[in-house]
Amino acid sequence: MVIGSNTALPAPVATSGQDGDGRSERLRLAAAEVIAHHGVAAASARSIAAAAGMAPSAINYNHGSLERLLSATFTRGLADTASWLKGRIGELAFLPATPDAAALALEDVIVQWTAGERSLAVLYQECLATSLGSGVAADWTRLWRDFWLDVAEQFGLDPLEGRLLHVFFESEALHNLSRWSPALERGALREMCEYFAETWLGAIPRLGRGALDQAERIAGAKAHGTLPPAALRIAEAAAEVVEDKGLGGLTHRAVAARAGLTTGSVTHHFRSIEDLLAGAIRGQVQLLMQEADGGSHDQSPPAIDDVTSVEHLIDAIQLQAGQDRPPSPLTRRRSLFLATIHRPDLATAGAVIRFSYGGTVREALGRLRPGTQASLALTAGVLSRLLSALWYACSAEDEPRTARERLSRRINERFVVGLRAG
Repeated sequence: MVIGSNTALPAPVATSGQDGDGRSERLRLAAAEVIAHHGVAAASARSIAAAAGMAPSAINYNHGSLERLLSATFTRGLADTASWLKGRIGELAFLPATPDAAALALEDVIVQWTAGERSLAVLYQECLATSLGSGVAADWTRLWRDFWLDVAEQFGLDPLEGRLLHVFFESEALHNLSRWSPALERGALREMCEYFAETWLGAIPRLGRGALDQAERIAGAKAHGTLPPAALRIAEAAAEVVEDKGLGGLTHRAVAARAGLTTGSVTHHFRSIEDLLAGAIRGQVQLLMQEADGGSHDQSPPAIDDVTSVEHLIDAIQLQAGQDRPPSPLTRRRSLFLATIHRPDLATAGAVIRFSYGGTVREALGRLRPGTQASLALTAGVLSRLLSALWYACSAEDEPRTARERLSRRINERFVVGLRAG
């Protein structure tokens, strides 16, 4: 198989005007820089033109419109990724063809992508946030899918295992953009890759190092507390503002308007913008936990307290995977995390998002299969990350729901086998 053999790269976006002095390319590079450092919400005609040292009118002259410039920027990012992946597949060929080595490959690609190609990695995430499952975003996701299928074949794994490599990548290709605590986060990533390979790829079992549990505790992801109803309403409105307008649009006035409250009511609960953002993050985590505890309609998963066996837990998880769209708190949580990576002063807030995965699953497993906090954190954390990333890994498929259900079944089957073996 050849990297991206099933993915047809889109043709370059046509531009208008003359480009003898490279103005079109300067604008594209400026757009990529603005998006990488500030997010797509900040990529206005004025900000891009300023970064390129040109007048805003140059965008229409050279690209036709701001939308076409952004499309050209994402399209070039897709082509650059295809070139980068060709080099990675050759480099990974030096590793032994074993499931254990596949874990090394998974960690290496995630680290090289999010650190060495950080601007391109951010551009990919912003593209997904803009048009998940369509256009350039779909082609980009399929490119990664085909790459991981190639990797699976190289390491003697079956295609479904290759798809699971892709699912894990889609989770950590976002979250490893964090710059909160590099050493601890690298340790947690390695631990998760090894546990993933052990449970879902058949690699040799390894003792956990406790890095993920340590990261959860230090980040404060476990003891997050509960927001009162009034504050939760404001926190949810703040998350919606960030999702729509980016961090630049997050003001007490904007949140008050979205929540239908006075500005004074908002500042009463959240005095600063940093408090407001932290509250939005806590609120989304709380909403996810409440959703996991059961909703009011017939298709909601059962409450965590009602789960009486591992099989019952898996049934609840399978039900969520069948939904046509991810829960809104999950998409907002991703949007909030993506916003935090553009602000070094919000790295701790981003760490809360990254390491809050798996709380309700860990609670259920703690009752059903008691274990150490470190082992429960690792088991629930990796499982929850895989399930949360299913929508993104399968978004570009012809039949996304069928793909999700098929992968969810494989995830759950291997998970149950791993629990029994453990």
